[in-house]
Amino acid sequence: MASLSQLRDILRRQERTSLQSLSLQSSSEVSAVEAMLRVWEHKGRVRRIAPAEAACGGCGGCVRGCSPAQVFFEWVED
Repeated sequence: MASLSQLRDILRRQERTSLQSLSLQSSSEVSAVEAMLRVWEHKGRVRRIAPAEAACGGCGGCVRGCSPAQVFFEWVED
């Protein structure tokens, strides 16, 4: 399982990547990665990007229930 710093490093390198990709790259379960990313979100270091309406049938920006391939995260620089 990945650590917070490993996820940070992946996001810094790639700037923006999907939850699914982070899970695969870190060899961690999607739910574990999402929980760790919430820590960075609360600190203001990671931004969650909802899929475009056209990508998921018009959910209007809600990321709940979206496929991990549709939810993206990006690192927010200092």
